[in-house]
Amino acid sequence: MKFTIKSLATFIIIIFITGSLPVISFAQQKDVIIKISQDASTRLDDFQTNIVLKKKPFKFQVLLNNIEGVYVFASLKDSIYRFSDTSTFYDFSYLKLLELRESDKFNTNRELNVSQTGWSYWFYNDTTEWHSFNRRPVGLGNKGLVCTKAIKELYDITEGRVIKLKSINTPLYLFFVAVKEYDKDGKPLKELMRRKVKIDWVGNDDD
Repeated sequence: MKFTIKSLATFIIIIFITGSLPVISFAQQKDVIIKISQDASTRLDDFQTNIVLKKKPFKFQVLLNNIEGVYVFASLKDSIYRFSDTSTFYDFSYLKLLELRESDKFNTNRELNVSQTGWSYWFYNDTTEWHSFNRRPVGLGNKGLVCTKAIKELYDITEGRVIKLKSINTPLYLFFVAVKEYDKDGKPLKELMRRKVKIDWVGNDDD
């Protein structure tokens, strides 16, 4: 079997994201794997993850397999971070109604929306005119595809202002929810996964 440079790169990404060699499967299994990367990468395997980042650009890498996207709540306050892995999530059925208006097509601004009430929906669909991630995700065949969302600053939805990473003095709290099943009207019925992350900061852009 011959490996081209492109196929070898894809093979490496599979191992990088999944942490294992690819396994051929014909089942339409839904899966979401999230990594946060800067100088090193942290894969969100557990419900709760605490990491430390420098106050400089970082990125999310999201593997989507047989699923369009993942909901993301990002805030500089810890209200939603108090949820446990078994807490009843009362807003789950209303996620689509709580979606923030997304205007940053193809992640051009490299911004992470922060809000106290709304959820971002990071999605990829090759039948739509745009998506939430950087252009050109990496396809992995029946393993799904890897989408990247690079972040250089935050955007406060409520106040309508940009927050530079070097000016942040409080942790960033993130909560991810993926939907496994919707009803006939598009209302979420079952969760596929949930993850929460607390990011503490060290240094600044000039370090």
